[in-house]
Amino acid sequence: MLPRIGPDAKSFILRAMLHPRTLGIRTASFVALLTTTAVMFGGYFYLYGQDKSAFPDGLDAVQAAPASHKVVFENAFVRVLEVTIPPAGKTEPMHHHRWPSFFLSWDSGGPTPHIRYHARDGSVRDAPSVIEPVHAARWSIHWMKPEPLHGIETVELPKGDQPSAPPLLRVEIKCHLDAESWR
Repeated sequence: MLPRIGPDAKSFILRAMLHPRTLGIRTASFVALLTTTAVMFGGYFYLYGQDKSAFPDGLDAVQAAPASHKVVFENAFVRVLEVTIPPAGKTEPMHHHRWPSFFLSWDSGGPTPHIRYHARDGSVRDAPSVIEPVHAARWSIHWMKPEPLHGIETVELPKGDQPSAPPLLRVEIKCHLDAESWR
């Protein structure tokens, strides 16, 4: 017979783990099965328990904007995307990024494209190009919380010859984090 949940539950579980014979093999087996099940389900909900209502099926970046989002690596924990910006005068389709991620890019320190970020609500954030070099070239890493529906428009690309840079990489972390952890 199992004890009721209460103040003695913690000591019962500790006794069962330390001395399974004192509580009987059946009880110890039940506790082991219960613990294993809790760990398995906890791990599943930790990895896949995001609220998906803000991230509709079919509008994931790889599905909705495949010309600008290519999977270069994926496993149960991360998905690495190679991200490109659309050509000048074009806007990529609306899409989302369900998981928190970090963006890794080669920042040349010099000319950047003029882009506009289109949000689902119709608002537009304008990011004019930078013409003059502002610092030496370096890797740039930006932490990003899950991103609801959006699209990137390339208004204009920098003029002249630009040194070839490695592609932009977005590493999506496939786990559930609360809003405070995204910062």
